[in-house]
Amino acid sequence: MKKIVNSKYRETYYEDTMDNGLKVVLWHKPDYEKSLFMMATPLGAMDLRQRDEQGKSYEFPAGIAHFLEHKMFEMGDKDVMDVFSQLGANVNAFTSYSETAYYFSTSQDYKKPLALLLDFVQQLDISEASIEKEKGIIIQELNMYKQMSDQRLLMETFSSLYAEHPLKYDIGGDAQSVSGITKKQLEECYAINYHPSTMVLIGVTSHDPDEVLSVIRKNQKKKKFAPAPKVMTVYVDEPEEVARKKYVFSMEVSVPKICIAYKLGGISDVRERIRQEWCIKIMLDAYFSSINEDYQSWIDDEIINDYFGSEVDYGENYGSVLIYSETEKQEAFEELVYNGVQSIAQAKLSEDVLQQLKRRYYGQTLRSLNSFDDIAISFVRSYFDGSDFFQSMEILDAITMSDIEKACESLADAPFAEVIVQPKYQNK
Repeated sequence: MKKIVNSKYRETYYEDTMDNGLKVVLWHKPDYEKSLFMMATPLGAMDLRQRDEQGKSYEFPAGIAHFLEHKMFEMGDKDVMDVFSQLGANVNAFTSYSETAYYFSTSQDYKKPLALLLDFVQQLDISEASIEKEKGIIIQELNMYKQMSDQRLLMETFSSLYAEHPLKYDIGGDAQSVSGITKKQLEECYAINYHPSTMVLIGVTSHDPDEVLSVIRKNQKKKKFAPAPKVMTVYVDEPEEVARKKYVFSMEVSVPKICIAYKLGGISDVRERIRQEWCIKIMLDAYFSSINEDYQSWIDDEIINDYFGSEVDYGENYGSVLIYSETEKQEAFEELVYNGVQSIAQAKLSEDVLQQLKRRYYGQTLRSLNSFDDIAISFVRSYFDGSDFFQSMEILDAITMSDIEKACESLADAPFAEVIVQPKYQNK
């Protein structure tokens, strides 16, 4: 077992790999009673087309990763959530565009819940009847999300940005794709994406790492796994232009919600991807937050409100910048965003503001290290991304104004889409 110590953040974790390939990370938190364990696979909502080393192709319906997440909680006639509850542990799971994770937390004995986590994730127990029943449950869930204005705004924004990329689909898919999912597809998707060699298990706990590792090793030695081919996700070519330049729809909201989204290209090198994401985030926060001296006047003039925000996200084959708010003053908001993005593209920023933002991000990172969920999720994502957990902050620390200027140039002529949620009933 390898011990890793980060002296700057005063954090220690241990790494090991089981004989079956399962990566194990134990983050030691000696002053806490709580323990959290998370097991994750790099199968997310974007992984709809895959190819293995032998050239065999796999195509799955939108929403299959989320469907699998639901089905994993069945073990014969047992409800996994009930069993965790009986053991004094809270269990949950989530599917994102890039991973699926299962986790539990407890302040009691961790050993039985940990064994249960390993057991239910490493066994798919499904029947045709249970699959058909689950389809109705998931479709109801998707319909519920469609009634949430924030969620719907985000979904329609991605649908406006992307014509071919899987980001155009909701993480859960849609009624048509979910209805078409078969038992064979679920079993095939599980077989190539849930093999121990593709997964990571992270524990954030005060318990002795050697003791915890012994529990994991004992559990894994009892199991046999068929060899699984290494698979990679295959993406179709995405046009540079947005799929829809403007999309307006109505919901039961009291104030219109607007999102203006810019479409950027992906970045294959992970270090460069992290650097560019930080650079654009710095400029977004410098212009579209209270650091900007005009910010208060935007609020006073009711161009924005507390819902106002911005975010940047880069992947290997996609990139986007989203700026959104609630506002009755649509034209003023559009002008604010367009002018702001052009200013960001010119990367005008003082060194004092740059250092102020770096200190802010450093403080946020320190606070996140008190959150077991944040540690586990961040480690899982950095691991699947091929980067080190603390690498992001090291890259941030080294960023210069020259880096920011180069990164933000791409925004000057980036194609953009606008999505608006109008109140369903308006006074005439």
